[in-house]
Amino acid sequence: MVDLELENDAITKVDANATIQEQIQELSKRLQNVNDDLHQQVREKHGALLQQATHAGRFDVALNNLASDVEQIRTAGHKLKTQIDTQYQQVDNQTRVLGHLHELSHLLRSAGTLLSLTAKLRSTRDVLKQAEIHYELAQLVDDEDLKKIEFVQNARSEVITSRQKLRNLTQMQLVTGLQERNEAQVVNSLKIFKNFNTLQKSLENLVATFITDLEQSLKECFAGTDISLLSKVDAHNSASSKTSTAIRGPGKTPMLTTTQNFRAKFWKSLHWLLYEELSESCEQVNLLKRSLDQIRQLGFDASESYDVHKHFWQAVQKLLRKSFAESPGHVTQTLQEGLAKLLTSARGLEERLGGEFLFEKDIFFAFEVGYISKCAANMKASLAGVDLPSNETVDNFIRVASTEISAALIDARLTNTVAAVFISCGRELCTRLEAQIKLGADSKQVVDIPNFQQTQNVLLANILYYYKDSVRRMLSDLKVHFSKSKTSAERDIVKSLEQSNILISTILQQIMDSILSTISIILLSMHREPGLNSEKISTSGPSMYMKELQEFISRVWVNHIGHFEDKEIVSRCGHELAKRCIELFVHNVSILRPISHAGRLRLKSDCAHMEQALRPICANLPDLGNPARLLRALSFLIVQPPEELVKQSIGSESLVPSYIVLFLLFGHAGPELQSPHTTANWSTERLIEWLEGHTSVREKLELISGALQRYRDQVRRKNSEQYDDLYPLIVDFFEKSIQA
Repeated sequence: MVDLELENDAITKVDANATIQEQIQELSKRLQNVNDDLHQQVREKHGALLQQATHAGRFDVALNNLASDVEQIRTAGHKLKTQIDTQYQQVDNQTRVLGHLHELSHLLRSAGTLLSLTAKLRSTRDVLKQAEIHYELAQLVDDEDLKKIEFVQNARSEVITSRQKLRNLTQMQLVTGLQERNEAQVVNSLKIFKNFNTLQKSLENLVATFITDLEQSLKECFAGTDISLLSKVDAHNSASSKTSTAIRGPGKTPMLTTTQNFRAKFWKSLHWLLYEELSESCEQVNLLKRSLDQIRQLGFDASESYDVHKHFWQAVQKLLRKSFAESPGHVTQTLQEGLAKLLTSARGLEERLGGEFLFEKDIFFAFEVGYISKCAANMKASLAGVDLPSNETVDNFIRVASTEISAALIDARLTNTVAAVFISCGRELCTRLEAQIKLGADSKQVVDIPNFQQTQNVLLANILYYYKDSVRRMLSDLKVHFSKSKTSAERDIVKSLEQSNILISTILQQIMDSILSTISIILLSMHREPGLNSEKISTSGPSMYMKELQEFISRVWVNHIGHFEDKEIVSRCGHELAKRCIELFVHNVSILRPISHAGRLRLKSDCAHMEQALRPICANLPDLGNPARLLRALSFLIVQPPEELVKQSIGSESLVPSYIVLFLLFGHAGPELQSPHTTANWSTERLIEWLEGHTSVREKLELISGALQRYRDQVRRKNSEQYDDLYPLIVDFFEKSIQA
């Protein structure tokens, strides 16, 4: 086959320029070659060709046999199909006949059941049993096939009429049972509706009726009608009464009334609507819920998907939101200004219903802005036009604030908001008083009787105290209500009084600073006290500086501090002043040099007189704690020899700081071992000031270390081999103090 293809290719490539005769000859030659090649290949493959020809014959015979078999199968299939079709047609005809017979039998049986149940219904007087029969008749009466049968039409009509009458009667019994709180009657009515398959629809209609009545009452309330006087006995009478008394016809002159009368009627009607009518509806819904639970327990499959309690209350709140949003402007204003009354009625309803029906928190939010504005206006009105508030101003402000906060206590959120308004107004009151406070040299002088500025400051401080005390009394009166409302208002108001405390403390503190400065000058005079280095000094009675201190404190406390009425802050400031006085006294006594043994006894006596001097400031000195104990410890240490002083404990357990003990040891040393401030070329005043400004014990020990180092250097420069007898004791105690 390959050679043949090559030949064909050769033929096609014959030169086109050759003559026709030459081309014919060439083609003939090549065809002869092809023919020879074919014969040669046939001879070479003669056996294979014969074998293939034999197989082809056998295959042709097999195909003929297969075609014959297929034809036989096709013939048998046609015959079988004919037999099956015949049998199927017979079965199908018989099935249709049987179906018609079954339908007829069902119709006859249903008609018989309908007639028998109708007869049974006719002879039954028990309403509940009639409802059970109607439950069985429901599908039969609505059967479309039975409607076509004439002999059951009378029975069907009788059943339909009876069903309608029974439904109407049941509806009346349900309403009556709810009004009279007859749970058994309500349960029976619900069972009947369940047998009619109309329980959920009946409940929905009942809830819709409640909502419709409530909506109508809201309209009457917003119109200024006293709905508590309207008849609620009969639905028809109620409607006619409302038409005749409330609904105004076209062209009819409206009833004129004052704003005060309208609001009085409005709040009376709204309270009655919530506390009576809505409460009545809620109690009826609760009765419905209990009745539904009861019939479920009895095996009745009551409507599980319809929660009458939930749907009713959601519908009530939706109606209230809509009515409040669409109310006339004057009604909205009335609701805003009387939000506390509205919340009181709402909370009263919730408590009356035992918390089973709770209003959503945001349902009354729309009226808060107006109510808060009214509260703020009332509180600010009591402060209007007053530059210098007085006790009378405070009384008016507290009276208004107490009224507003008391009204708002019905709701925690509202209470917090009104309290915030009160805090803001109270801050404004304090700001006005703060603007009148006098500061400067004249307002803090203590060398003479109080001047005009100081008298003015005392008056302002007492007004602030009167305001603070009035607020506390107001909170005390309202404490029970605050505990019930569980609000943070009380805590916030108490915290806001800190501004008053700061202002009173500011007025007091400038006088306290001036008093302390004078006391410091008086105590410094002990360094000039004559005779403290003499053994002939008398130890009976106080020193001259102590007499001056006692007279000064007694006078200044009576003249400048005694007129402040806020004894709590005065006591607190007095305690701080007493602590500072003791600290100044201890520092001055510890650095006092030179001093004799008699002088030490006099200082010991002065410690006792110091306690007497501080009594006007602090009636019970032990209340000061460590400072009072330090003063008494000093009265003991001042007369102790150095050997006993170094036995004092060091560190956190020590009552007397180690630097005080070291100062006392320096007082027992010779003149060569100079005191730390003398070594540093400081005056006594500068040392006292430095000790006041540096509270770190280590810094004070470093000051003492400098004095000891300088003394060592001085001894070495003199080539002296003898130190002061107290030097080793001081160094040893100093090293222990540094380690501690």
